[in-house]
Amino acid sequence: MKKMIKNKAKFKKELYTKQYSNGQLAVYIYDHGGAPIAELSIMHNSVELSPNEFILKDYSENKEIVRELFESNIIMPSNRFILISSHLCPICQITS
Repeated sequence: MKKMIKNKAKFKKELYTKQYSNGQLAVYIYDHGGAPIAELSIMHNSVELSPNEFILKDYSENKEIVRELFESNIIMPSNRFILISSHLCPICQITS
């Protein structure tokens, strides 16, 4: 799946999805030229996810990107969370 995003600086970004080895949704963001910017998801075997759900890495270098995605309604939280290490990670869905 691929979805276009425009941020305030008018740089185009593309959201791509794949599958991790455990079948969970892997979500990546690339710039318009195809260069990777960030991995937005985390694989974790101890949680069951629907095929359209993923564990969002919303901390560290992803903070700004995640905020844009929420504000643009590209992704939405499912109101479920998982504790990974010391961080409470939201489980999200990509809107269609």
